[in-house]
Amino acid sequence: MPLPNFAVQIRDGEETVLDDWHSGVIYLRGPSVMSGYFNEPEITAQTLSEDGWLNTGDVGYRIGQSIVITGRQKDIIIINGRNIWPQDLEYLAEQQPEVNIGDALAFSVPGPEDEEVCVLVVQCRDSDLDRRTSLVNRLSQLVHLELGIDCYIELVPSHTLPRTSSGKLSRSKARQQFNERHDPVQLKLTASGIADPGPALKQNTA
Repeated sequence: MPLPNFAVQIRDGEETVLDDWHSGVIYLRGPSVMSGYFNEPEITAQTLSEDGWLNTGDVGYRIGQSIVITGRQKDIIIINGRNIWPQDLEYLAEQQPEVNIGDALAFSVPGPEDEEVCVLVVQCRDSDLDRRTSLVNRLSQLVHLELGIDCYIELVPSHTLPRTSSGKLSRSKARQQFNERHDPVQLKLTASGIADPGPALKQNTA
C-alpha cells in the first residue's frame, strides 16, 4: 500500500494507465521521489517525467490499494513480440530431478541480425553425458510445449551462476558471461533446431 501523499500507477508503456489485475510497469510520484540523476540529464529524462512520475523499473499489478511486484522490466524476455517471464523458464528447469532450486537463470541475448535468442543456463551436477543430453532435450521440449518458443539450453558446473554482493543470482552478469563464451550465429542456429544438435550438446555438457 502506498504511503500517504504518494501516488502509484501501473502503466502499459509510458501513458496508458491499467486497471486492477493488469500487469505493467510501476510508476511512482510523491514528496521524496528524486529530482534526477546527478549530471545525467539523458538518463533522468528517460526515468522521470516533467510532472514528477518516476519509472521504477519494477513490473507488477494493482489490487485495490495493494501493489504486487512480480519482477523487473529489464528482465523481461521479448521473443517475436511476446513478453516471456524468465521466472517461468527457471521454474521449468527447477522442476527437473537433476536441478535444485536456484540453479537456473534465464535471459535473452542478441543473435544474428539483432534477433533476440532465449537462453536458459542450468547448473547440473550429473557428469554422465547421456543423462545431461537427456536433460537438455527434455528442457528444450518443455519450453517449446509450455511457452511456444525455441530456447538455447546450456548446462554448467555448480557455482557457475554469478551472484550480486548481497548473494542474489545476477541475470545481467550471467548474460554478460554467456556472451563472452558464445558465437551468436551458432547460438541462433542451434536454438532454432536448424544446425546439427550434436556439437552443441557436447558444448553444453562440458
